[in-house]
Amino acid sequence: SNSVTVIVPDKFYPFIANNPTYQTIYTGFLQGFNACSLPDKTPLLPCSNIETASQAGLPQGLRHTPPHDLDPRISIAWRPFNDNKTVIRAGFGIYTMTTLGPMSFNSGIIALSDLLTYNNSFTNGSPSFQFPLTSPPGAAASLGGGDFEEGNNPYWKDPTTAQWNLTLERQLTSSTAIRLSYTGQESYHLPITIDLNQIPASTTPYTIPNNGYSVVDPRAPYQNWNLLMDSESIGTQSYSAGTVEITQRASHGLTFQANYTFAKNISDAQGTDAPSAYAGEEPYAVEIANAYNIKYDRGNVVGMPRQRFLLTGSYQLPFGKGQAFAGPGFLNPVIGGWTLSTVTTIQTGQWLTPTMPPADDQSNTNMIVRSTGGAVARPDCVANPYLNQTPQQFFNPSAFALPPVNAGRFGDCGVGILQGPHMIDVDAGLAKRFNIGERLHVRFEATFTNLPNHTNFAPPAMNITSPSFGVLQSALPQGSGGNRTGQLALRLDF
Repeated sequence: SNSVTVIVPDKFYPFIANNPTYQTIYTGFLQGFNACSLPDKTPLLPCSNIETASQAGLPQGLRHTPPHDLDPRISIAWRPFNDNKTVIRAGFGIYTMTTLGPMSFNSGIIALSDLLTYNNSFTNGSPSFQFPLTSPPGAAASLGGGDFEEGNNPYWKDPTTAQWNLTLERQLTSSTAIRLSYTGQESYHLPITIDLNQIPASTTPYTIPNNGYSVVDPRAPYQNWNLLMDSESIGTQSYSAGTVEITQRASHGLTFQANYTFAKNISDAQGTDAPSAYAGEEPYAVEIANAYNIKYDRGNVVGMPRQRFLLTGSYQLPFGKGQAFAGPGFLNPVIGGWTLSTVTTIQTGQWLTPTMPPADDQSNTNMIVRSTGGAVARPDCVANPYLNQTPQQFFNPSAFALPPVNAGRFGDCGVGILQGPHMIDVDAGLAKRFNIGERLHVRFEATFTNLPNHTNFAPPAMNITSPSFGVLQSALPQGSGGNRTGQLALRLDF
């Protein structure tokens, strides 16, 4: 059947009882979705079916609870030599997380009544209507709309991830150790929103009949609805990384931890086809472009740089009493006790996705309307995107093209195929404690973000039809690799 069945908890059963009053409410409820034709429209579309949870074999919460979540975990540690300087560790675990946020109230945001909205306006300083009136004089109800935002699969499964690691750790000196690690992760049952009413891509143009009631192409599965956004637990993600870490415990005034990571993280469940920042659990009502091929959206995860170096540490400068450069005793209160600290981050750029206006999509799947639900159109990739890179042309615009007219397919550029500008951020501080008395101390601090004032560019515009496509125009925010800032502080401890 091409009719949608609307399932409601049993307590709403009066909607379908043999009572004229309830029947009126029931019809208005469906017409509020444009789920069946209004009486003055011809030909009439049959109203969608409506069933109670019990009739559909569902719990009253309209969602089955998976009883099979099993999260085993195991870890081992082994010293292969007759000393305590080398250890090998390994672990494996499965973790399941209940989706919160948007996924917990999707079913509560659908229209459960005829919701009418009227915009007020002023004419010669007077409003068209004002309280207690709630609508303009003579306003008539306008039923219909056609979207269902947003349902969950009743057999929804909670996202699950399998994680494993292998680590070799070796003590080099009494205060220095090195650690080599491999970390892997496979996630599944991740949330993805699809449009159940989408048609496959083809060379046949998307056509809405001019019959007074239909809002979709005759090939759409459900003729009496428009967008049917549905959240499915079908997404996947793969992560693997190698890390080298050196730890220096306090020795000769120096302590630090430095690590370098080379990682690869790909997923088809990033929340949108063109992510530009860390995605949340799943943005509400953000659907993928091609419901018939979720792998079309599989690509590099935007917030995971391929390479990252992080250094945190402090160093007590070797000046003053008891240090390598003691100097005259009377200078000790001035030159002694200074500590230099840093947090330094160097990483490759985030992964970016080329886009194009929905009107230029040639899949004939009504991308313009579906873009209101978050679907993003992508162009074709035709050449090397990295060509004589400059801030004015970070990406080669000639490397991308709009798909041929009536191509009957989506653009072939993938998700996260472009690497944005790198980041070098050296934050540093200088501090000293002055002892004024036995219980009175003054601490001076000078801290700076991005001390060398290196320009870290924000990602450029990614719409290939924009004049600013691929142009680095702005820096990252302050505190996140942006322009240098400094702060002086004086603190009294007693």
